[in-house]
Amino acid sequence: MADKKPEIEVTFNPQEWVDGPYHLEDGADKQLNPAENRDPVTFVVAWEDGTDEDGTIFPDESYEANQLRSHPAAPDWVQDWEGPYYVRTKLVNDE
Repeated sequence: MADKKPEIEVTFNPQEWVDGPYHLEDGADKQLNPAENRDPVTFVVAWEDGTDEDGTIFPDESYEANQLRSHPAAPDWVQDWEGPYYVRTKLVNDE
């Protein structure tokens, strides 16, 4: 029996602007809050989809991790999310 590679758990965290992104010209910092109408969602991707060429899991909130929102395993609403967001990754327990 072949060993099965572990999988990567991806948690998509939708966010929204506090006062909207259009207040940047007044010197205010961008401020983000968790989205009120959407909870974070977790989905699982194959090991090779969530790791670099050395087998290292993509770091949380990295460009590579954030690109997993477009993965086919992601719910449709995640793939279509137009607001700000961040992604966290972790190894699925392979018990």
